[in-house]
Amino acid sequence: MRLRNESDTQKLAAAMARRLPCGSTVLLQGPLGAGKTTLVRHLLAALGFSGRVTSPSYTLMHTYPTPRGAVLHVDVYRLSRPEIVYDLGLEDAAADACLTLIEWGERRTFPKALTVVLEPQQDGSRRVSISAESAELQKLAQELEKDWFSD
Repeated sequence: MRLRNESDTQKLAAAMARRLPCGSTVLLQGPLGAGKTTLVRHLLAALGFSGRVTSPSYTLMHTYPTPRGAVLHVDVYRLSRPEIVYDLGLEDAAADACLTLIEWGERRTFPKALTVVLEPQQDGSRRVSISAESAELQKLAQELEKDWFSD
């Protein structure tokens, strides 16, 4: 998939909001400036959150209330090992969240997650790949791509 502009990012976020079941964990990967927090902002808006969304780079975790339930936004960039986030209470916080969105998360640390990789291109667009280990999440990744290409 290719996101040509922020409107495309908003469209992907809306599809994710429709498809992601409560209890899902999504890993957001890509270099600095790839659009991870922008995707989170649009996903939260699609879920009904209207406040300000910022990267939790320094606080590590933000929780946002939505009509569907709390969304936990985590950034593990500054941690020497991403699994340290468990020592900081991720499991307890995620247990109460409808969705957990983890920037810079690695699949080996979060094996039951959907992975969204954003790759900036020279023309300013973003190439997006969505993958997962489990059959259930692989199906979800395929459905998101199908949603994308059906418009």
